[in-house]
Amino acid sequence: MGKNRDSLSIIAAILDACRTQTNKTHIMFSANLSFKLLEKYLDTLTRSGLIKVEGNKYELTEEGLEFNASYRSVHERYISAQKTFETVESERKKLALMYEGIS
Repeated sequence: MGKNRDSLSIIAAILDACRTQTNKTHIMFSANLSFKLLEKYLDTLTRSGLIKVEGNKYELTEEGLEFNASYRSVHERYISAQKTFETVESERKKLALMYEGIS
């Protein structure tokens, strides 16, 4: 089953790859992106000030570090909430089955 990533997930993968100075090829493979899509995101992230370019190397800015840390925090809370929801939904289904057995 394929699962497309949203823009924030792609941005986070690129920012993770740029924690230390790195080149486009490393970022492309690390973030699992096509070259065309990588170019689009690198342009956007550079213009927004989340990464900087020195020669052919890319690296996070302070803003990029902060953004990535915030994303990771929100993502962890999202995953936790999703697991909680799945547990509650499972319990709800069990209760519904129990009710059907009673009535």
